Amino acid sequence: MSHADFLFELGTEELPPKSLLSLSKALETSITSQLKELGLAHANVTRYATPRRLTVIIEALQTRQADRQDSRRGPSVKAPEKAVQGFARSCQVGLSELTVVDTDKGQYYEFERHIPGAESLNLLAGIIDKALANLPIAKRMRWGISRNEFVRPVQWFILSLGNALVDTQLFDLSNGHTSRGHRFHSQGDITIESPLTYAKQLRKQHVIVSFEERKAIIHKQILEQAQILKASAVIDDKLLDEVTGLVERPVCLTGRFDNSFLALPAQALISSMKEHQKYFHFVDDNGDILPHFLTVSNVISKDASRVIAGNERVIRPRLADAVFFFETDKKTTLESRNAALGKVVFQAELGTVLEKTQRVAHLASQIASLIGTDSLLAARAATLCKADLNTNMVLEFSDLQGLMGHVYALNDGEDDTVAAALEQHYWPKFSGDQLPESPVASAVAIADRLDTLVGLFGIGQPPTGSKDPYALRRATVGLLRIIIEQDLELDLCVLINASYDLHNSLAAPLEKVRPQLLNFIFDRLRAYYEDQNVAVDIYFAVMENKTNSPLDFNKRVQAVSEFLKLKAAPALAASNKRVVNILSKNGNGDAAFDVMLLTEAAEVTLAESLNEVRRVNLAAINQGNYHDALQQLAHLAGPLEQFFSDIMVMTDDESVKNNRLALLAEVQLELGRVADISLLAG
Repeated sequence: MSHADFLFELGTEELPPKSLLSLSKALETSITSQLKELGLAHANVTRYATPRRLTVIIEALQTRQADRQDSRRGPSVKAPEKAVQGFARSCQVGLSELTVVDTDKGQYYEFERHIPGAESLNLLAGIIDKALANLPIAKRMRWGISRNEFVRPVQWFILSLGNALVDTQLFDLSNGHTSRGHRFHSQGDITIESPLTYAKQLRKQHVIVSFEERKAIIHKQILEQAQILKASAVIDDKLLDEVTGLVERPVCLTGRFDNSFLALPAQALISSMKEHQKYFHFVDDNGDILPHFLTVSNVISKDASRVIAGNERVIRPRLADAVFFFETDKKTTLESRNAALGKVVFQAELGTVLEKTQRVAHLASQIASLIGTDSLLAARAATLCKADLNTNMVLEFSDLQGLMGHVYALNDGEDDTVAAALEQHYWPKFSGDQLPESPVASAVAIADRLDTLVGLFGIGQPPTGSKDPYALRRATVGLLRIIIEQDLELDLCVLINASYDLHNSLAAPLEKVRPQLLNFIFDRLRAYYEDQNVAVDIYFAVMENKTNSPLDFNKRVQAVSEFLKLKAAPALAASNKRVVNILSKNGNGDAAFDVMLLTEAAEVTLAESLNEVRRVNLAAINQGNYHDALQQLAHLAGPLEQFFSDIMVMTDDESVKNNRLALLAEVQLELGRVADISLLAG
């Protein structure tokens, strides 16, 4: 079987930098998976991505599919003639070309044919068409008079196998061996000699086609610049990926801004540089921001100072605007800004943002009382928690919401705890993010999330499989993390009832909303434990005996995890599963248990062990000590095993049989007080 190297390069106008890497990975995955389906083997696969190109190179790709035999089993030789004729027609052959084969079920007609493999050159166009059509592009665009659509206008492409070009067109363009170098530093079009010389040839034209290599170069240059400044560079991974997607030949340059701008909150400076200019920033040994920035240029300038000066001219008015916004905002208190929130719609059926903050304030006050913190501070923080949304700074830099509330609240003379809660009630913002630092902030964070959840479920707009516009799944995981990781004993049923009552009129009745929302929240708890590598059968075991308290649920999960480390755990789980099976098939042990009907030593021992375990268990469970309760169950492992070894449960004596079933029902009850450990049996 012969092989040749494959090259596909799609040349475009500048691609979206934030999605460049995902587009590159998706293109590679689609092409290689299609090759696998077609039975075309190959060696190494390399993908490249720059602002102006997506490229996949595959070494030693089969130039032709292997021949194969296609066998089709037809009807029995005893079948009606019409059925046999129908089978022959479906195979596009005559009856004479069918063969008869012997099987263990008799003789059957069969058709077998030799299918020659297709030439790879004839398959590649279809593979590329499908791969491009399936790219994860949120919004496609058209250009010129053509009706072609892609994420950006396509300018050229190469699709070759070895030295042979695939006979096809893409986006009304003809195939060729011609590529383009750097937009400013190359000599024009270049002819690619072979797939394996592709990267080297483009490097000579000032294009580093490897995304990973450009990223590493930028990272290294940032650290070098930081060393020169005797500072520490703050390298945000997402920003690093984005700027890597903006350049084909990176050059890092450092500029500075006036020290007076340091009067701005650090995050405002960072946001202005990062979001608008794609600059990296530096901090000193104390973590304080320095008046320097780093920009990544796509141009190798003969006079770098002019490029730096240009960037400094750009950032100066941007920061000056931020200072103006900041100083203007401070002239108005947060409390006075709340009235304007009455004109901002949170959700058409749930009212304005002002109405939401009023509901959150009442609920936060109740939650604060339940967790033993200051309800007045919680209510005050909740009242102000959205006030910064109509400040100039947040309108200009949306990622500063909460943070500016914190800053402005301190400027207004609000309590430190209240001010901090304005920022922290948004925490955690993402998976693994920090939690609110005070009980007051936690109360507001829980109330804010719960108000949204109850409201949207109450108007019949829960998330669907593909749509979650209000990020309810993320909000729910955050809610659970705050409750569990901060040891807050809260009953979700009570909180849902309280939140529901605060809404004026929800379409769905509370009796429908409450169970639906509880199920949704506890489903998210499954994802929470998966992230912590807790086995899913532990989650399901606890779900069988769950309360409405996430903290209590978590205590049970942790106790079951420890229980599984006991030597007796597997045998006990298996015995419990056996108990469940026996009871489910024989009436669930509904008869009253009578100790006087016990006659065999094994059943007497089991009953005595059960009584002792029950006594200790009830005391432990009443104290919320699920660990000790489950550890006690180990004392039942031996007696249960002996019981099943020595005792015939389904005896002919009806009263004895029912009593033994009743004993097993008592055992099942005890084993399931914390969790259904029968679900832990392999």
